[in-house]
Amino acid sequence: MKVVFLNGRFINEDEAMISPFDRGFTFGEGIYEVCISVDGKIVDLEDHLARLDHSLEAAGINPPPERSMLSGLMHDILARNSIENGFVYIQVTPGKTPRNFVALPAERSTLLISTGPAQLEGSKAFKNGMRVQVLPDIRWKRRDIKTTMLMPQVMAKRAALNAGFDDVIFYDDLGITEGSSSNVFMVTADGALVTRPVSHQILSGCTRNTLIELAILNGMTVIERPISHDDLSNAKEIFLTSSTYLVVPVVELEFGEKAITYSCNETKKLQGIYIKYLH
Repeated sequence: MKVVFLNGRFINEDEAMISPFDRGFTFGEGIYEVCISVDGKIVDLEDHLARLDHSLEAAGINPPPERSMLSGLMHDILARNSIENGFVYIQVTPGKTPRNFVALPAERSTLLISTGPAQLEGSKAFKNGMRVQVLPDIRWKRRDIKTTMLMPQVMAKRAALNAGFDDVIFYDDLGITEGSSSNVFMVTADGALVTRPVSHQILSGCTRNTLIELAILNGMTVIERPISHDDLSNAKEIFLTSSTYLVVPVVELEFGEKAITYSCNETKKLQGIYIKYLH
């Protein structure tokens, strides 16, 4: 039986109960983080916790009373579930109130921590790459907040899967924003990496930021600018990064009626660099 941490207690998952008036349920107010554990070490933990703090502050959600203990609790949940290689999921909502748009919770914020196994570099996507569909970005304008309000991503990814693709990449008036749960990189003809700069329009991915540092340390040029529609046709390679994807090559992309295939030689090199960092 899986053990979770909910509002101050480690309990079996089938005993975990949250009020039906929790604002995460009634209004979709919630913040989350997903970290990976490799050999019992939580990767980029401080970056994830800093982003959690940013999202909570931006969304106006009070931190849970266990905020200062989160690192220890996350390692504890892994140990209690006998997981060394997997993920740790954190979700914070404002707690319960009457169903009123502006009501302020009188009690604590709701905190849930759970864990589970993950394939990581053993996944099919990591080994073989992905086919993705490019669609308009219909999400809200504060994508830097890692909110649980994921209906647009769910709808788009479900549509892509039904059309025979593995995932979706979004675009707006400036160009590519990000994937349904990932950041997007391009490898240019001369080997430079291009990715959209951090702003309210994209999430500041922890894996994204680490990969940029590793690429620069390994002598690669990294350019932060929007990736245009024309860039997709001229790119040598496209790849995605996230905590659960790690570094995944895009082998085929569909944009409108145009299908583009890519090599993945540079992406494979970056995979090796990132896996060395993980271990």
